[in-house]
Amino acid sequence: MLNMRYLAATILPAISRFIPGPVKTLAKRLGLSKAWGALLDKHTAELTFQTRWAKAYKDNSAALERDLEQFWSKYRCLDKIKELCEIGEESTVLDVGCGIATVLHILRGNRFGIDPLAEEYRKMYNYPCGISVMKGEGENIPFDDGFFDFVFCSNVLDHVTDPAATLEEVRRVLKPGGFFILIVEIFSGQIKRNSAHPHSLGLNDLNELVNSGFENLHGEKVPWHSDDPDAAGFVGIFRKTAGKTC
Repeated sequence: MLNMRYLAATILPAISRFIPGPVKTLAKRLGLSKAWGALLDKHTAELTFQTRWAKAYKDNSAALERDLEQFWSKYRCLDKIKELCEIGEESTVLDVGCGIATVLHILRGNRFGIDPLAEEYRKMYNYPCGISVMKGEGENIPFDDGFFDFVFCSNVLDHVTDPAATLEEVRRVLKPGGFFILIVEIFSGQIKRNSAHPHSLGLNDLNELVNSGFENLHGEKVPWHSDDPDAAGFVGIFRKTAGKTC
């Protein structure tokens, strides 16, 4: 199955290069691109998207680090994250659903990433030394209890099958007092999306999900690049509490 996904993810973008611009524009206006996305299973759709990152930065991780630093500074509250989270050389850091353009590129410490498609990503992209990426899902993080000082979950929570189970796992692998950095697209109401995005989360949904076991240190809306004009992004910084709250 993974080989078929890999082929689909690499062949489809190649074919799209030969489609005339006006045809692409018309297809987008008619919603055909969304219809095509609906035909792909979740992992194939994500692999197709990540292939673009791999082609752009395959042999140039330094350029990716530069671009990520700029992007996170402008759209992901990097300065606030650095202010509240003192990530040092000895810190243990996890990125859940890391993909290729993981924030781990611009962080210090002992850095780990998990992703269901990690094996495919390693075929397409050479992660820099110091970043260890392995296969894993948010609902079943393959690390011991209390292993990490910091856990990032960026543009992932609306992709997973079970957001509540994912946050429970994040809390499990965090050390007492550890930090959880959540970045996710939010909506004003429930909408039907696609296989790669089975959830349309709102602020109330996020409050319910993180209410148990986390202290809210910072939260703000940020711009989000989306086809939905009502969509926005949310950046939240949380600290694991000693026990679950009611």
